[in-house]
Amino acid sequence: MTKRPAGSLPRWQEWSVYVSFGLLLATGVAWLLLDKFVQVAGEFGPEHHPAEHVALIVHGVVAYVFLILGGAMLPVHMTLGWNTKRNHRTGIVFVAALLLLAATALGLYYIGDELLRARVSVIHWATGVVALPLLAIHALRGRNGARTTRNRPKQARRRPSN
Repeated sequence: MTKRPAGSLPRWQEWSVYVSFGLLLATGVAWLLLDKFVQVAGEFGPEHHPAEHVALIVHGVVAYVFLILGGAMLPVHMTLGWNTKRNHRTGIVFVAALLLLAATALGLYYIGDELLRARVSVIHWATGVVALPLLAIHALRGRNGARTTRNRPKQARRRPSN
């Protein structure tokens, strides 16, 4: 078993993030496609496809799981990344996108005005789609940075004291 660099997530947590994020993306895209492009014949005319509601429920449940995983990263992963200034720019951008997603999700739940809700919906799903490359960039930069740090001599790793 190889030792993971300081600040790296344990494998179970890393895969939990990837799986839950993948489920969020899949259910979000499924809802979007069903909402915009699929209708079924109903008793009183065209209706939403029944799977749209199921996708939305699963999306919401997985979002709670993902928020719990994000909160679990605060004490070690985010704090260590912040203190060592390793990969913190991409982390900040990713966390900002997640906060925007959480805020717009609340808006979708509570906003009554249809025009405003439609605008918040576009912001929510667009941010969700953009969050995928943000997560990939953050993870890849973190791995590359960890490899580079491991391969440098110990003297080069130390930061000069100010």
